[in-house]
Amino acid sequence: MLPLLQLGKSSLAAQAFVKGLIQGAIYGGIVIALLFLCLLPLIVKHIRKKQAKKAAAIGAKKSSKVRESQELEMSLKPEEPGKPIVATFSESRILEKQDKRAS
Repeated sequence: MLPLLQLGKSSLAAQAFVKGLIQGAIYGGIVIALLFLCLLPLIVKHIRKKQAKKAAAIGAKKSSKVRESQELEMSLKPEEPGKPIVATFSESRILEKQDKRAS
């Protein structure tokens, strides 16, 4: 009689085990989904930071290349000695008068 009781209990135990296993899988899935939804803003923030760093590095690379090419162009242009690059109106008139006197 003892083996029959164990057989009956084992089927109930197996049913309870399967029911608990399914219930645990469902609750576990819900917990994982909630954690993912809570952590999603942090994940997005991290990804955006990485993209911003990459963009800044690419921008810095491009700007350094542009600066180098501008410096190269500036060095190739001959500068006239004695004439400022930027002059006010009065300075330019004075320089014109000096040029007329020199000629």
